[in-house]
Formats: sequence, structure tokens, C-alpha cells
Amino acid sequence: MADSSHDPTTVILGSMDRMMDQLLGRLDGLTQDEYLWEPAPAAWSVRMGDDGIAKVEGAGERDADPPPVTTIAWRLWHIAIDCFDDYTRRFAGDGSDASAVWTMDPAEAVSSLTTAWQGYRAVIAGRVWSDELGDNWEVWSRSCTADMAMHASNELVHHAAEVALLRDLYRASR
Repeated sequence: MADSSHDPTTVILGSMDRMMDQLLGRLDGLTQDEYLWEPAPAAWSVRMGDDGIAKVEGAGERDADPPPVTTIAWRLWHIAIDCFDDYTRRFAGDGSDASAVWTMDPAEAVSSLTTAWQGYRAVIAGRVWSDELGDNWEVWSRSCTADMAMHASNELVHHAAEVALLRDLYRASR
């Protein structure tokens, strides 16, 4: 009998669970000032619009050259909405763009990140790793679920590391 701990679903999701736990641990105690801190001029962030709705700068822009420095608020939106929520919607057949609406509140952002992760995790756990993604995945359309899971893992780990670094730099700058 095969050891279920070697099943690709268990391995991939277990690894991503550990990444999420590390990120959530690093977000413990995140303040409003840290969340919106701009470590460089012209950083992309989340800004309150004249309409009273908080929106993400550069949402949907993929070709900024050079890419701007971004705030923790921007990065948490990117992981939660531009990645996890977007991928979850695409698996359901919705190829629309990720929402540019986000929150100015760090606790709400962490809660939304957790919810988006749980939704993505539930969907990916039920997928066949070798299944082709399909037309609403654009450039990824001929890729398989495993490719997308590895891409999501990469997005999570490198943006989580950037969030951790931003927190370290914020603390050191004070």
C-alpha cells in the first residue's frame, strides 16, 4: 500500500500550508503604518479614491519596466486577490480580471488573505494534477493543474519573503 504522505496533493498542499503559516506568523502584529509604508518614492500601494473606495495601484499592469517597489498592502492584495482568488475563479470558469478593490486595514487584509488561501486550497485539492487548465487561463491554457499549483507556490513564497523583508526594513528604519 502506498504511503499517502507521498501523494502529490499531500506534498504540494502541505508545502503551501507551511508557507502560509510562515507568512501569517510574519504578519502577526502588523500595524497600519507598516502596512502602508512606502519604502521608496513612487511605490505602488492601496489608496483611498475620491469615491471612498480603496483601490490598488497598478492592478492588472504586468509590464511595468522597471517594476515599482510595492507596499505590504499591495503585496497582500497580490497574493490574496491577484493570485489565489483569481486562480480559484478561473478554475470555476470565470476569466475576468482580478478586483482592484482592497482594504486599508491590515487585519482585514490578513483575514482576506486567509480566506482566499482556503478557497484556493479547497479547489486545488480536488483537481487532477495532469488536467489541462483551459481557455480562460490565457497563456496558461495548455498548462496543467500541477503547473499552476507550482506557479501559485512560487508567487506565495517570493511575495511572502518580500513582505517579511519589508517588515524588517520598516523596523530597522525606525
